[in-house]
Amino acid sequence: MAKKFPVQRVKVHHVYDVWEVAQLLGCHKQTVIRWINFKGLAAEKSRKPWLIEGKDLKAFLGVRQTKTAVKLALHHCYCLGCKSPREPDGKMADYTQQTPETGRLTGLCHECGSLMHKVVRRTDLEAIRAKIEVTVQQASPRLVSLNDPGSKVTFKQEVGHHAKTQHK
Repeated sequence: MAKKFPVQRVKVHHVYDVWEVAQLLGCHKQTVIRWINFKGLAAEKSRKPWLIEGKDLKAFLGVRQTKTAVKLALHHCYCLGCKSPREPDGKMADYTQQTPETGRLTGLCHECGSLMHKVVRRTDLEAIRAKIEVTVQQASPRLVSLNDPGSKVTFKQEVGHHAKTQHK
């Protein structure tokens, strides 16, 4: 999935060069040059440095980010391998509780076989179960309970000399 850039930092009435855009958005200047050459970012390229109007940059980033936003059906997960929303293979998924309100839905992609994850609300679990088979997994226990007091470890400074600093 494409990185989201802070569109709110772009000033509409400002003119930027490639280096300023890269610094403003926290990306490499080659990324900005690629946007200009291959992705359709409008820029004045007749002389150096290339100039980019703030309104063009803001419009480009806005369109780019709306393209990356994917609305998933309740029973679909997003596959990072295929870069598309998919129903889990065999219409089976596992649900692991993470917080009292949410949990993680995990399934396999039927196209590429990679794991797909989605955070879902516990209240939506019954609606998801109407579409696919969901197995509720036991959450992994914490290594240290929040109620147990922490173990008290005291360190004693050893009196002795280090091997390299021994005196003859």
